[in-house]
Amino acid sequence: MNVTLRPALALAALTALALLIVIGPVTAQEQQRIAAVVNDEILSMRDLRSRLRMVIVSSRLPPTDETAQRLAPQVLRSLVDEQIQLQEAKRLNVAVTEQDLARARSEVEQRNNLKPGQFEEFVRSLGVDPETVIRQLKSQVAWTKLVRRRFGNDVTISQEEVTDVLQRMEADAGKTQKRVSEIVLTVDDPSTEDQVRQLAERIVEQLKAGANFSAVARQFSASANAAVGGDVGWILPERMAPEIAEAVAKLETGQISEPVRTLFGYHIVQVADSRVIAAVDPLTATVDLKQVFLPVPPNAGADVRPSQKALAEALSGSAQSCGDFVDLAKEIKSPVSPDLGEMKVGELAPPLRERVAGLKAGENTGPVDLPNGVMVVMVCSRQAPPSNLPSQDQIRSQLEAQRFEILAQRYLRDLRRNAFVELRV
Repeated sequence: MNVTLRPALALAALTALALLIVIGPVTAQEQQRIAAVVNDEILSMRDLRSRLRMVIVSSRLPPTDETAQRLAPQVLRSLVDEQIQLQEAKRLNVAVTEQDLARARSEVEQRNNLKPGQFEEFVRSLGVDPETVIRQLKSQVAWTKLVRRRFGNDVTISQEEVTDVLQRMEADAGKTQKRVSEIVLTVDDPSTEDQVRQLAERIVEQLKAGANFSAVARQFSASANAAVGGDVGWILPERMAPEIAEAVAKLETGQISEPVRTLFGYHIVQVADSRVIAAVDPLTATVDLKQVFLPVPPNAGADVRPSQKALAEALSGSAQSCGDFVDLAKEIKSPVSPDLGEMKVGELAPPLRERVAGLKAGENTGPVDLPNGVMVVMVCSRQAPPSNLPSQDQIRSQLEAQRFEILAQRYLRDLRRNAFVELRV
């Protein structure tokens, strides 16, 4: 990126901008001041101020002068990137239709649990100009369409690749995966190293103080998954870059890493959840059960329970099917219905859960002592719990997204290098 800076003006301008964020409206002259020139187009201080306000509010960051001063350089850089992306989309006749924007607004509404049509009202309630959000949505849509159109023929995932990933996951059965989200702050120019690192450290501080990770990722992350809150998905730590893998391996669910320097820049990662690959939890199996219940009243004599237990033992040995259980329950006049219905093993009471967990269809528990009696339960049918391995379509989509992400990063890097950008603050 060919960038011209005016350092003498930067601190004063950003301090003034921070005060404007907190104090309120600005004059028309201030609004029209130039924040940056991108090729032959202008970004105004009003553009920067509006976006900064949106970032602070949507990310739940404290609306202070210090926050605004620290975030302003990165927010301006994001605006510059968006302008470059929009210019390239326009050059290649990639249009963003009203239908495209309607879908993007709908996604914002769904993400914030709003009713259809509440987008503008919601944004205004936050004190943010809807046009600021629309501008960001438009650049995201345009860039996605542009990358897909330009590189669509270059991204082909073969069945062999999908099968290879699936086989690796099956081989990794029993290992712990983590659901990871990330914020990526790139360092394209060595001169910005300290600035980007300081921003990453500040973001970590705010995240640990309660700022919303997905909202911050949407505003700051340079990765393509920023649009989905930085969600990388389920992944084994060893499948990540070594530096990130080391950080992720140390994190418990809900924890956030310190900034991690990689080849691309600084990464901030969060572990949202963890699971064991392809682990089949028997407690999630669905079973259809029949029972025979033999009551033991609280005031019963000492010989009643042994007698009922012996009868239960005989019933469990003679019953060959669930139909037999129904007939036997009627024959002995059991006071409860023999039909327990379908349920997950984990939903059963602990004493019964342990006995049912390992049974196949047609097998019964034998006598089970309960406080108020003795019961025998037969498994009529059993539906195995689903595997947590992704489908082939999901694997293919993930591989495609990864390929497009790499190509998009290179594309934007090249556009930045060839662009003329003059920062006025």
